[in-house]
Amino acid sequence: MTKPTPTTDTSDAVLAGGTADLRSRWEVIADAMRADIAAGRFAPGQRLPNEQLLAERFGVNRHTLRQAMQALVREGFVQVRQGAGTFVRELVLDYALQRRTRLTENLADAGERAARELLEHREAEAAPWAKDLRVPARSPVIVLTTRASVRGRPVGLSVGAYPLPRFAGLAERVAELGSLTQALQALGVRDYTRAKSIVSARLPTALEADRLARSASQPVLVVSSIDIDAQGTPIRSGVTLFAADAVQLTVRPDEGSKA
Repeated sequence: MTKPTPTTDTSDAVLAGGTADLRSRWEVIADAMRADIAAGRFAPGQRLPNEQLLAERFGVNRHTLRQAMQALVREGFVQVRQGAGTFVRELVLDYALQRRTRLTENLADAGERAARELLEHREAEAAPWAKDLRVPARSPVIVLTTRASVRGRPVGLSVGAYPLPRFAGLAERVAELGSLTQALQALGVRDYTRAKSIVSARLPTALEADRLARSASQPVLVVSSIDIDAQGTPIRSGVTLFAADAVQLTVRPDEGSKA
């Protein structure tokens, strides 16, 4: 069996000594394994090395290693198949496209939690988004790039334009709250709905692939969308890329509507 590629993760260094007294050894091992899974060193569906090899890697006994693996099982990172071994759990999320599309709510329904990270933000002219936002081409917008992760694994990359000055301070709110919906609420948008979604697929750019921790040869699902507030005013025009092997898009009728 091929041994996993050695890593320079700081968790391995902690096991070697220095600050090991601050945390349980099994907790540090679990952190290192999570980092390996999130970075793609162990792919979804891949069988992990056996207990002996992993115990040798971390320099611990099997009992300590088992505590770490039990934590990863509880958190949904891995699953044990009797008689076959321990495997990285497949991550396939059901993302519903409907009038009230919310990543957090979608994942909560599936028993998952998403972490939203602000990667960058900038001011720009509205030109590429002016028609969708119903604003003059030279009016200012704030453009946010965010990444959504589940179990430490990137699953979605979004770029959205929001009109200024209405959404001044949005980037700071997103960075603080870790949620676009909560950030919009803090700026007075109590609710918003999806006016349009267009779904397509393509290969990612090198930067997009890097941010999604995927190969540039793996296709991504592309959802171009417009969100509006309760008065029907556009608040966002943007694109979200989903890792095609981690997300399936489902079109569902809204509650109370006819199928």
